[in-house]
Amino acid sequence: MKKSTKIVTLSIIALFIATVCLWFLTGSNINREGGGEIIVITENGETVAEVNLEYIRSFDSETFETVIRSSINKPEEVEYTGVLLKSLIEGKEISLDDKTRLIVKGLDGYMTAISIEEFEKKDIYIAYEMNKKPIKPREQNGYGPFQLVIPGDPFSQRWCKFVCEVEIK
Repeated sequence: MKKSTKIVTLSIIALFIATVCLWFLTGSNINREGGGEIIVITENGETVAEVNLEYIRSFDSETFETVIRSSINKPEEVEYTGVLLKSLIEGKEISLDDKTRLIVKGLDGYMTAISIEEFEKKDIYIAYEMNKKPIKPREQNGYGPFQLVIPGDPFSQRWCKFVCEVEIK
């Protein structure tokens, strides 16, 4: 076999392995076709519930002001409307007994962890409106349609755009 053929073959195998590893690391729900219209709630790798905008709006929404902080842009005060993540989980009657954390995942592969203690004590929202307008989906250069917002979180680092999954561990 020629040296160039070996290099091409090894490159294809390496690309395949990298793709499989990335798929496992980010989770199977990350790249759903047209994703973002629902939030899948999983436990032990199994889907236990799905949440859509209609379900989220069936709860008492809260409108709150917070500041988006980043190292690139000036702090920006915004108004979000959303529902406590705790309400959505309780509404689906999902038990958190013997659980230690929630992993919130976005369509872009970003993930953030929330301990059960923090989940019980802090206001953690699934927002669907920003400044009285629906949060635009990724395809429209937005952050939604759902965004995890933790008011007061320094630099907004644990906020999650394009929320598509909440994994209970």
